[in-house]
Amino acid sequence: MSSSKRGNGTSAVRAGKGMDVIEAMILREGLRIADVHPYKDLDLLAIILNSGDVLQARLSDFERLKKATDAQLKKWRLIGGGIGINWDTLDEDLSLRGFIRDSAQQEALRRITARKPATKGKRTSADARAK
Repeated sequence: MSSSKRGNGTSAVRAGKGMDVIEAMILREGLRIADVHPYKDLDLLAIILNSGDVLQARLSDFERLKKATDAQLKKWRLIGGGIGINWDTLDEDLSLRGFIRDSAQQEALRRITARKPATKGKRTSADARAK
């Protein structure tokens, strides 16, 4: 599958060798997209998983979804047994793998930027290891 913005990371789950960590987790856990809720006024795409988890993406991250009307956004269908979403009239396919990858990256960045820098003059554990 490809996306208007993230073409290199939205492939469907592949069987066998060559699976990345995310694809293996999707297969192992049996994760699937159960429902999709686009909210144009909030610039939000809520992806409900069969596990009950909710992933979020900004509609504006996807050029075709960003330009779509509310009516077009509501005309989606699940593909690949729930590992992807298709908007036929928009020629847009997005994958569960891509949503999980992006969510994990955003969470990692939040954690890194939320850390408070060491106070000037105080030694950190990194300083101690460097000596």
